[in-house]
Amino acid sequence: MLKKLSYIIVVLSACFFTSCDSINDEGFCNTDEGAVRKVSFTLTIDDAQRKTRAAWSDSYVTDIGTSFDSRIALEGMQVLFYTNNNNFVGKVSSLMHWPTSSTEYRFAGDITDLHLTEGTTYKVVVLANCADAVANLGTLFYSLDDIVYPEGYVPMWGVKQMIMGGEELQDMGDIMMLRAVSKVEVVLSDEMLAKGFTLENASINHYNDMGYCLPSGWDKVANTLDIDQEDCLNAYHSHKSGNLEFTEVVGGKAHWLYIPEFNVLHTATNRPKLSVTLSDGSSSPLVFTDAIQFGRYDADGYPIEGSEGNIVRNHIYRFNIVGIGAFIEIDYEVLDWEDGGVWDRGTFEYPTYHNPVVPDYLNPTELITTEPVMTYDNLNPMAGAFSVWFRMSEPVGQVWTPVVDKADTEYSIRVYNISGVEITDPNQWVAADTWYNIKVIPLDPANVGDVVRFGITYKQNWMPSGMSMYLFINGKTDEIAWPNSGSDPKIIEIKQN
Repeated sequence: MLKKLSYIIVVLSACFFTSCDSINDEGFCNTDEGAVRKVSFTLTIDDAQRKTRAAWSDSYVTDIGTSFDSRIALEGMQVLFYTNNNNFVGKVSSLMHWPTSSTEYRFAGDITDLHLTEGTTYKVVVLANCADAVANLGTLFYSLDDIVYPEGYVPMWGVKQMIMGGEELQDMGDIMMLRAVSKVEVVLSDEMLAKGFTLENASINHYNDMGYCLPSGWDKVANTLDIDQEDCLNAYHSHKSGNLEFTEVVGGKAHWLYIPEFNVLHTATNRPKLSVTLSDGSSSPLVFTDAIQFGRYDADGYPIEGSEGNIVRNHIYRFNIVGIGAFIEIDYEVLDWEDGGVWDRGTFEYPTYHNPVVPDYLNPTELITTEPVMTYDNLNPMAGAFSVWFRMSEPVGQVWTPVVDKADTEYSIRVYNISGVEITDPNQWVAADTWYNIKVIPLDPANVGDVVRFGITYKQNWMPSGMSMYLFINGKTDEIAWPNSGSDPKIIEIKQN
C-alpha cells in the first residue's frame, strides 16, 4: 500500500522563521507581516481500511505494516520541484516536520528561491529515507545496510504533477508514497509450535545487496498512483551469494528480512532461495537448505522448476511453515504492503519563548540593534563575551540547549540565572517563568575574524536519541532580526573581534 500525503502550497508570514508567542493550528505565527513564499503539507500513514490504489485489483490481498515499515528518518525527507519534462528546478529548503497525531505528520518549508511561475506545470517529487541527491534520480540507490531491521529505514518515493497557481492557498490533493524494498517473512505456524517445534534460523542465498529508490517508469507518470504494481520493478543488478541472515522478530516463531528487488531475468540459475533451521527439542537441528523458492509449488508441495518470480518492491512475501516430512511444507502469500502500523511520535508542542535579541530581562521590549560580536580577553574572559537574555515559558519542563558550531576548546557557553549564579547542569535549562543569561566566550585569540554560528536547540520526549530541533531565533524583519547575522532562521552569526 501507499502512504498518503495531503499537500498544499501557502504563503506564510516571515514570522514562521522567528519566535512568536502565538502559533496557529498550522504551526505558524499569527501575523501577516513580511510574507514570503512557503510550502506546507500533511503526511498521513493510511489505515488498513483505506483503499489506496484504485488501479490495482480489488482482489489483491493486502496486509498491515508495522511501525518500522512506515517510519521516516527526521533528516531523510526531501521535496523537489521538477519541470513537466523532469528537469530539476529546486529543492524545498528549511523543511521541518512534526507529528500532529500518532499517524499524521505536518511539514513546512520555503520555496521562495525557486521562483516558480504561475500557470506552469511542475512535478513535485517526494523522497523519504533516500540519499540526498537530485542530479539523476534514476540512479539514486540504497544498500542493504540502510534497511537493516530495526535500526534502518525503508526508502520511499512519491510524485504529483500540479499547475502552479497564483492564489495564496493552493491545494495539491494527495501524494502517495511507494516503498522501494520488499519484505520477506518466514513464520512457523501455531500448530508446529504446539508440537514442540521452534524456528531457529532463516537465511537467503542469491540476492541483491543494493536497490534503486525510484521505481521503473517514475519519470513517465504524473502521479504515484499511475505506477503499475507489477511494472514498477526496477531491480539494481548487484547479485550476491551466500547466506544472508534474517532477523528474529518473534522468538522461535517469526524471522523477517527487508531486501532490495530481484529480477530473475538477470540470472538463469542463481535464483533466490531460503534456508531454514528448525528445532524439535532434540540435540540435532533440522536444517533445510535452499528449501523455499519465490515461485509456484505443485499439488504435492514440491517447487516447480522455472516458475520463480521476481521480488518486487512494496510487497510482502510470507512463507508459513506448516509441516515437515520428506520436505518442508509451507503455505505462502504474496501481499500488497498495507500501511497500518502506528508509530507513536507523541504530541508536538512548539515552545513559547522570547527572542534573544533582548539585551536585559529587566527591559524585555528593548532590542539589540548592533552586530553580534565577542572579543578574547585573557584577564577577564567574561568581559568580551557575547551575551543575551533568554526565556522559554512553555511547555513547562521543556529542556533547551545553547550551541555553537565550533569546538569547545575554541568557544565556551555558560548559562546564568537572574542572580548571576551559573547553571552548569543542562537538565536545569528548562522552560519556566525564569530569565537566563547566555554567554558565548572566545577561548582562542587566533580566531579573530572568525564567525561562530550560535543557536538554541530543544528535544521533545517523542524524538529519537541524539535528535533535536533548532528554535527560530533570527528573523527577517527589523524587530526580530540580528544585524548582519545571515538569513538562516535558526542561528545567529557572532563575529570575533
